[in-house]
Amino acid sequence: MGIVSKRVTAALLGAAAVGGVLLPGATAVAAPARAAAIQSPASIAAASGIKIDVFTNTVDITTKIYGIVADAIKTHQNRGGYVKSLMEGAFYDARERYNVLVIKADHPYDVNLQGKVYDARVHSDAYPDFHIYVFDSGTVVNKGDGGWINWAFRGWFDRPGNGGTVNFHKP
Repeated sequence: MGIVSKRVTAALLGAAAVGGVLLPGATAVAAPARAAAIQSPASIAAASGIKIDVFTNTVDITTKIYGIVADAIKTHQNRGGYVKSLMEGAFYDARERYNVLVIKADHPYDVNLQGKVYDARVHSDAYPDFHIYVFDSGTVVNKGDGGWINWAFRGWFDRPGNGGTVNFHKP
């Protein structure tokens, strides 16, 4: 994508109001609008230190993930909010048809997932690396700390005893 440029000049002839007082014969001219650059996900990523390694991409949500990461960095979002944003973005961009797991990449965990349609690792300078899985069914065992700062999941699941094991099933 290139740069989109549009020039706009406006003139108001005859009169202008300043502080509620009409000034006859005043002229106002707007300067040309500055050209606006449209950025692709790749250029946003390069400028923000974001990298996404995609391993499975049957459902392409990578553009959405780039946007979420860039927005989180720009707004200095806390880590828990960032993880939740990744999870929600993946779930809705996959049209609410799959289970989603976002987990800190170096966290101790085991996954046994079936029907993976998206599998990626998100790298950014602002947050630790996170793995995003979008899938039909399977089991996840989180062997480390829980909480939004380390993992988030959404979909159709059973979580016995509210522990670290989550059994996902198809919707």
